[in-house]
Amino acid sequence: MNEPGYEDLEELRRVAYRIAGEAAAYLRDLACSDESLAKSLGGETVLADAIAEDYIISALHEELGQVRVVTEEKGVVGKGDITAVVDPLDGSKNYLNCIPWASVSIAFAPTGGTLNDVLAGAVAPIFYGDIISFARGGGCRIGHYRIREKGEPQKYVFVYIDHPEAAELVARTIALLGGGYKVRSLGSAALELAYTGLRRATMFLDLRSKLRNVDVAAAFGIIRECGGFVRVIEGREQDISIDRVVRVGNILATPTPDVYKKLDNLFRKIFTS
Repeated sequence: MNEPGYEDLEELRRVAYRIAGEAAAYLRDLACSDESLAKSLGGETVLADAIAEDYIISALHEELGQVRVVTEEKGVVGKGDITAVVDPLDGSKNYLNCIPWASVSIAFAPTGGTLNDVLAGAVAPIFYGDIISFARGGGCRIGHYRIREKGEPQKYVFVYIDHPEAAELVARTIALLGGGYKVRSLGSAALELAYTGLRRATMFLDLRSKLRNVDVAAAFGIIRECGGFVRVIEGREQDISIDRVVRVGNILATPTPDVYKKLDNLFRKIFTS
C-alpha cells in the first residue's frame, strides 16, 4: 500500500477512537451485572473477552471493509493492507471482580509491519475517564483535545514483577529517580502506559516478559506521540511483528528524555552484561 497521508491516519485514529469507545461502553453496561461473563472459554479467555472481540471485529469490517485483525482471542481474522491490533479487554480480572480499572485497545499498522510501524490507535477506559488516542505525526489526544501543554510528571511509578529477584531491580530503579515516589500495579497495562504518556506517572516498568503486542501496540504509539519514550528492554520494536500475537518482553516507558536516558543506561548494563 502507499504510505498513508495525515488525513488517512487521522481517519484511522477516529475509527479506533469510535470503535474502542463503543466496545468500552458496551462492556461497561454489562459490568457487575452478569456472573456468566466470567465463564471460561478455554485458557485465560472468558465470555466478556469474546463478546467485546466479536463486537470490535464486526465494527472494524463494517467501517473499513477489508482489514486484517490480529486479536487476543481469535488470532488473525480477515485480510487487507491495514492490520488492526486489538485487545478487547485489558484488565479482565479487574473487570470480572467489579474493580473499575480496565480498558479496550485498538491500533492500526501496515500489514507486514512491526510494533515500530503503528500508525494510529486508541485506548478506551471502560469504567471512567476519556479515551486516549493518537495519529502518527498528529500528536496524542485525551478525549477530543490534543495535548499541547506538558507539565512535570506525577511522582507515581507503575511496576509489574512476578519474582522476588526483580524487586531489588525495581528498588534500584526507583532510587535513581529520587525520593517521594509511590508504586502502583493497577491491572491494565495499556491504560497505565497511556497515562504514563500523559505524564500522570514518571515510569512504567514491566519485568514479567508476559505482555504481548496486542496489549501494548496502541499505548506505544500514544507515548511516542505525547513526546515520551518506550522500549522493549531486551530487543527492538522493529523486530516485533504485528502480523500475529507474540510476546514482547520486558518494557520500560517514561514521559521525559532525562529520566529515560538515566533508566535506559541502567537496563542496558543489566540486560546486556
